[in-house]
Amino acid sequence: MNLRKLDDEHYPAFSTGQAAELLGVEQPFLRSLDNAGAVTPERSSGGHRRYSRHQLGRAGRLRELFDEGHTLASAQRILALETELADTRAELDRLRARLGGRERSHPDGPTEDGTG
Repeated sequence: MNLRKLDDEHYPAFSTGQAAELLGVEQPFLRSLDNAGAVTPERSSGGHRRYSRHQLGRAGRLRELFDEGHTLASAQRILALETELADTRAELDRLRARLGGRERSHPDGPTEDGTG
């Protein structure tokens, strides 16, 4: 086995049973996410669902949102917006790095002198 695959968060390393145990949920919960298209695991050659660490993260976050009382539709929208925000922040960090630190990043927004 190529152990580097385990470092890949998108490598489908977990069976439904393993995924359910890691998340502290029942297997039917994971199957229902798959049936709804919210988390789509890959399939083994025998047709069994195989989940990646990335998919487990999504399923876990959806579970948290359900526990807060959100519907599947609202939970999926929240997750999509959270992902979009994270991607935007990462792109902003990359752009700042390309500028070579000419703009200073400040967690509360621009500083009084107008720099970053």
